[in-house]
Amino acid sequence: MDNNKIKVTTENNQTLEVEVLDIFNVVGYEGKDYILYSLGEELDQDHEQAYVSILAQTEYGYNLLEITDPKEWETVQKALEEDIALAGDADE
Repeated sequence: MDNNKIKVTTENNQTLEVEVLDIFNVVGYEGKDYILYSLGEELDQDHEQAYVSILAQTEYGYNLLEITDPKEWETVQKALEEDIALAGDADE
């Protein structure tokens, strides 16, 4: 297993190996870990498709859980946008 890849189980019991792009927390949803990950699907030459889910660790491994609450999803999106903006500032 690569350092940035983990095996996860989806809500429909499918086991996947995903590339971890980031694991982060969101203010207001303490106690939950969110994962930004890729399945290696290229959108084009320079970009891969990325996904965000709740990452739940169990005694058997990691589970991906869908973010179903619209308010939570909006908060997660804002956190990602801020993180990307901050990363862009650091590159300058």
